[in-house]
Amino acid sequence: MAKVLVSEKSYIEELAANQPRNLMVICERLFLPFCEESEPKEMAQEVSNKLQEHPELLGKMLRKEAIELLIDLWKPQDSTGILIEPYMEELQQLCYLGFISVEEDALRVNQEAKDIFFFSVQSRQMKQDMERYTEWEEIIFGMMFSYGILDLYDCYEIFAEVATQPGTYAELEEFLMVRIVFWRSGLLLRNQKNKRLFMASREVSDRSRIFDEWNEHRDLTFRKYTRQEYIDLAVGNGITGWNGISELFVFILEKIEHDRYQAMLIIKSVILVIQNGVTYLDAMLQVTGLLEHDSREDEKELCEYVKKLFYNIPIYGLKGHTREELLRKERFRVIEGGKQ
Repeated sequence: MAKVLVSEKSYIEELAANQPRNLMVICERLFLPFCEESEPKEMAQEVSNKLQEHPELLGKMLRKEAIELLIDLWKPQDSTGILIEPYMEELQQLCYLGFISVEEDALRVNQEAKDIFFFSVQSRQMKQDMERYTEWEEIIFGMMFSYGILDLYDCYEIFAEVATQPGTYAELEEFLMVRIVFWRSGLLLRNQKNKRLFMASREVSDRSRIFDEWNEHRDLTFRKYTRQEYIDLAVGNGITGWNGISELFVFILEKIEHDRYQAMLIIKSVILVIQNGVTYLDAMLQVTGLLEHDSREDEKELCEYVKKLFYNIPIYGLKGHTREELLRKERFRVIEGGKQ
């Protein structure tokens, strides 16, 4: 347990205690001036001025869980303290923005930051923004788990159809620019020729290969899923109820002495190699390399489950379509006035 104490540092001092590289990233995302020689205190002053002038940016930058944790830390604390481990990601976000500092056995909450932002963070507008941007984040994550790489311009049309309050394309781009500071799962890429913005999942093993496959399937549009399907995929960390998932999970669980966490890791690794476009044989080699099977009957059963997954999960190079969907389209393709 870590004690929750008050930090008497100024807000600028708390911000400046960040690593210079962290401050540079925040300045870049907030479109603030900086250079390699900028002093931490200079950058901290710029960040502080920007956030005080536009406190609504906190709702775009910080995840809902981080803001709720901050509000809890601002309340009077008892002597029992707080468990740090369940909140590592949220605490890191709050440290980056100077709201707290973390010591070996204590959290120090910056008093001046509380005085500055208390009413903005607890406002009705901030609560509405948190709900809105949480939905945006979950839809974007669901899209990344489906497509691997998002062409933001094309995918905005899908986003605008499924989001409850989608906003404009410019608002979505700004949201991604500032929110991604705290994401570990995505990279923003700008095509320097046409200035289009792409967001790439770190789960994509070869981005060039995905773009090449998109070029090979120019007739394919991005597969549209429902709002709930995107959200379910995000909440499930890229795993949802595809055909074959539950059977494979039970099979693996029985082979590794009911270690649910390890079973999910194995399933996730199999899903990723399939989504990245490997052959069925390579997918089988991946799962058999992670799992021992006792007989040919086991191997046959395993093949059946992996084959179901192979044909029924979204493929990055196919813009989120499954192999089964493409086979079905090909089967009923209209040519020369008839059906094939």
